[in-house]
Amino acid sequence: MQSDELFSNRILALLDVINANGLGLWEMSDKTVTLDHKTSELVGLEENNQFELQDLLNLVHEEDRMEFKNTLEGITENPGKNGMVECRVLNKKEKNYSWIRFMGKSYLNKGNMVVLGTSQIIEGRALDLFNTMIENITQELNRKDELNKCVFDITEILLNADETVFEQTFQNCLEIIAQAVGLSRAYVYKNHMIEGTLCSTEIHEWSEGAESTLGEEFTTDIPLYSWPGLEEALNEGKNYNKYVKNTSPEIQEMIPKGTGTVLFAPIFLKDLLWGFVGYERTAEKLFNSDEEAALCSAGLLMANSLIRNDLNKNLYLAVDKINTTTIKAEVLEKFAYTDALTGLYNRRHFMELAQAPLEKARRFSTPCYAAIMDLDFFKKVNDTYGHLAGDEVLKNAATIMKNTLRSYDLLARYGGEEFVVLVSDTAKEDVLNLLDRLREAISASPCVHNCIKIPCSVSIGVSANFPGCTIESLIDKADKGLYKAKENGRNQVVFFE
Repeated sequence: MQSDELFSNRILALLDVINANGLGLWEMSDKTVTLDHKTSELVGLEENNQFELQDLLNLVHEEDRMEFKNTLEGITENPGKNGMVECRVLNKKEKNYSWIRFMGKSYLNKGNMVVLGTSQIIEGRALDLFNTMIENITQELNRKDELNKCVFDITEILLNADETVFEQTFQNCLEIIAQAVGLSRAYVYKNHMIEGTLCSTEIHEWSEGAESTLGEEFTTDIPLYSWPGLEEALNEGKNYNKYVKNTSPEIQEMIPKGTGTVLFAPIFLKDLLWGFVGYERTAEKLFNSDEEAALCSAGLLMANSLIRNDLNKNLYLAVDKINTTTIKAEVLEKFAYTDALTGLYNRRHFMELAQAPLEKARRFSTPCYAAIMDLDFFKKVNDTYGHLAGDEVLKNAATIMKNTLRSYDLLARYGGEEFVVLVSDTAKEDVLNLLDRLREAISASPCVHNCIKIPCSVSIGVSANFPGCTIESLIDKADKGLYKAKENGRNQVVFFE
């Protein structure tokens, strides 16, 4: 190996000889590399031939990058060592890859590492390069097809959305786009004015593996100007596509930890900024142009469906207001016998309707059963998630009961978290099987409220009619069975003899 001093004295004199023989000299440091003129031409550099070392690695095809890196590290960490590698390198000027063979030997010059070597295009590998290019184009086209299909699916779903289950349909659309692009969270913010200030509030969210921020203090009625850089980009109709680490602390506060990249896309209603959609993923990888186009299209479709749904609601409210002075008698009657929250019969009407089947069972000596059903730990649901969540749990349970029981079973909300059902002309074993299926269905169907799954179970007490019983005494016996079910650990059916 040549000494530092000897190499330093000869270096200038040798450069002409090196260039004349097709060799080049790379100067290396910890973070930068200065390429020789020939290699600079091969990678499409016209003037500046100094690179960040990572930028040079990024020019090498990802399938060859590790081999190139290992070879370069092998000779620079061991002065005097030879090395050779063949790899595909991107020409920045012509925007295509070429197979290039790098051969070199490392030296130390006054403590600085230099590599003497040659860079040559390998003509015989052109077919491999062409096949790689075709494969990359095919993958890119397939990816575009996937994204376009995702937008098409969302369009079809929203156009055919049932307004009675719009909220769930909208959540499904957020999930579809999130899974297609590999997102950890997707959400919608809607703008509104508060005392002359444009503010924004999160109104919908889907998340997977990320903490939900829906309803948090920093996502409700926030002045848009308090998120530096975001208001300007959105008002100009531009997407905000950034690494989270490069956003302001105020924006980082609204994004769960562990998120790498965020994209905000504006939504305009005519010339007004209606709001924006946000997309997050854990990888530190900016959204490419195809992903941006798909996400913006999906966001616009979803926002338009939200706007249309709001308009329909307002229309319904207006019609209801017009009709309030001429409400029909049957509507008033319905309010009198149904429970406003669940839509089931109320307790008073149940007691009235139960008289007929109980009298029929007495006259013909047929069985008749009453069951009291009580949601377990319901107070804990209200205390933990709030009373609005409790209402959703009650409605969810009522829907499952209605769908599981038979159309001729008499079902009602008895009060609070208790429900009652009267079953006639059915064998005892079949009644118990029916109620056990109902119990299992409620346990298997947690209520989803604000993207949170709330588990639920039910305890059931059952009793059979007996000589001289009334509906009150029949329910009283069923209530004793319910007490036993609770005492024995809940989430079970107990028949009270």
